[in-house]
Amino acid sequence: MPTIKGGIYQRGEFWLDLVRGTDGKPTSNRWYIWWYDALAKRQQRKSTRTEDVRIACERLDEHYLASHNPTAADQMAYTVQDAMTDYWIEHGQMQTSADAIKARLKLFQRFLQAEDDAGRLPDPFMPDAITDRMVERFRAWGVTVPIVARKKDAKGNWIDGKSRPRSAATVEESVIQIKAALNHAYKERRTRYVPPIQHKTRDQVTAKRTYRLSIEAIGELLDYSLNGAGNYSGHSDRLLPLRRYLIASICTLARPDAIFDLSVNPDREQWMRNAGLINLNPSGRIQTKKVRPVLPVVGLLDSWFKATDDWFVCREVVEYDHQQQIDVMRQIGVDAIRSAWTGARQHLGIPAGWGPKLLRHSMATILANRRVNLMELEMALGHRVLGKTSSAYAIFDPDYLGTIKQGIEDVVSDLTKMAGPALHAKLTQNCDKISVLKA
Repeated sequence: MPTIKGGIYQRGEFWLDLVRGTDGKPTSNRWYIWWYDALAKRQQRKSTRTEDVRIACERLDEHYLASHNPTAADQMAYTVQDAMTDYWIEHGQMQTSADAIKARLKLFQRFLQAEDDAGRLPDPFMPDAITDRMVERFRAWGVTVPIVARKKDAKGNWIDGKSRPRSAATVEESVIQIKAALNHAYKERRTRYVPPIQHKTRDQVTAKRTYRLSIEAIGELLDYSLNGAGNYSGHSDRLLPLRRYLIASICTLARPDAIFDLSVNPDREQWMRNAGLINLNPSGRIQTKKVRPVLPVVGLLDSWFKATDDWFVCREVVEYDHQQQIDVMRQIGVDAIRSAWTGARQHLGIPAGWGPKLLRHSMATILANRRVNLMELEMALGHRVLGKTSSAYAIFDPDYLGTIKQGIEDVVSDLTKMAGPALHAKLTQNCDKISVLKA
């Protein structure tokens, strides 16, 4: 990381400090970026507009990177930690996968601390110090560090929650991210050398997994999402987010992140109601390598869209409005169904290690076995992309992904015979005199 000196933090010719009066006491709690202006022969300053030291340091880094041209001396002193910091500021934090990028960089930073504690980390830690042996040590160390969920206790303090093993594939993502950070530094001419790190492919670190759900198993999942396990009458409401997730996955084959990002809010321009289409990529979001396609909307999904106020995967809360003297229902979006999925997986005997994405793999397998057009299946999964001009018009063709739409309709027809009640888009099962409001 950049050297801390002068004020509380310094990088290059810029340092972070408060504005102080003649008595040396701060006149404001906001942090300022300071530097010496040789032409004016005096110090200059720029407000970070924050009292948070961490945010202020990041803004100093941003200011430094925007105004400083690397010199030969800078290149000789540029560390791996510098590369990670700059990569995050200039690239990582602006990506849709920013949270994942941050976690991958943090894991490597924790490894460097472990190496330092063991006396194996050179100071400064330059790019040429990353060797094949160090990368192998990181891989071996990484799989021993569990992934720990964080949650708030009753007093609002963050504490450790449940933990799960970290896979070799997850560790390898950090190796790939470090490569990206160093390549970014080289591109920006901040370093003259990038170590030839060889990352492993997904196939090399992930055992091939062929488990799939049958139509009957998906029907059992749907039934569970409505009735749960046991005689508790509240299962339907408690498991509504799971049921909505299942409906979306069956009807779109989408990845989990795209399903949780699904909304009927007109501002997001996803549900093209009149055209009978759904754009899994909301307005303003830049497509990544994991393409989110436009798909035809089958009848089942259309009925659920009409029963949705904003976020598709949501829970419903009924509250009494004393002014109107009626019950009102709010739909509140959720971004995870871990607990509900774990309960369903255990109840139905789905092997450990399989998450909700299993529905995507299973539906793709079922459709392939039903002889849908494989090119259309690749397009529906986001694995094949039409050209920009072609896609602008092809999606409005009545036959667009025709075999996929028909295949999903056939699957829905089969599921209706097994778990029909779970497929009905009911806002509530408790009261017919309820008004629906946006969350």
